[in-house]
Amino acid sequence: MDFSADSSYLQVSTGSYKRQVYEVPSGKQLVDQAVIDRITWATWTSVLGDEVIGIWSRHAEKADVNCACVSHSGINLVTGDDFGMVKLFDFPCPEKFVRSFSFFCILTITSTVGLIVLWCFSRRWVME
Repeated sequence: MDFSADSSYLQVSTGSYKRQVYEVPSGKQLVDQAVIDRITWATWTSVLGDEVIGIWSRHAEKADVNCACVSHSGINLVTGDDFGMVKLFDFPCPEKFVRSFSFFCILTITSTVGLIVLWCFSRRWVME
């Protein structure tokens, strides 16, 4: 779940792999893609959306990528998947199959609070 920079919108990813955007505080769902495209997000933790199309490998299924988080600077995106891989991308990554740096890690995900804590075999930490 992410809020827009001005706190006027909220985006969520559903269990049916749909990205939905709502107006705050009315709760009205926003469906106009042109308006959605103009929103600046304060955070980004969704694996769905045009901004993150590049995180999906050629043979990935919807449930393979479990989590994503954009850095505070807004220029990097880290993802965790079912295969123990942590990948670092440039953000946004709207092109399919973009290059990433990949690390095999022991991965613990608490998706309900958007927390990613990783210990990589390269002995580097990523925390959000």
